[in-house]
Amino acid sequence: PEGLESRLAAGIAQNPQSPQLRFALGNLFASQSRWNEAQVQYFEAYRLDPASADLAFNLAVSLDHLNQPRLAAEYYARAIEAARTQAAQFDPAAAARRLAQLRG
Repeated sequence: PEGLESRLAAGIAQNPQSPQLRFALGNLFASQSRWNEAQVQYFEAYRLDPASADLAFNLAVSLDHLNQPRLAAEYYARAIEAARTQAAQFDPAAAARRLAQLRG
């Protein structure tokens, strides 16, 4: 993972407008439970590609882990909405259940 992290960081330094590289780095951080760092990368990736359902979802998950339920709910809702018009790597029904819990 350390080699991958440095390669992704180098790729971002060369191409800071790449949502894919930021998403990949966020996923690496999330796999290590480095939620603050994951959230930063997911937010930047989402800022670069706000139409992406998967980016919105992963941002929501990171915010959920950081105990920010209001923001997490906002991004779960965005992810669910975006997933209506594009393929998504997450289960929109599960996201909707989590959204309902947060709004509870």
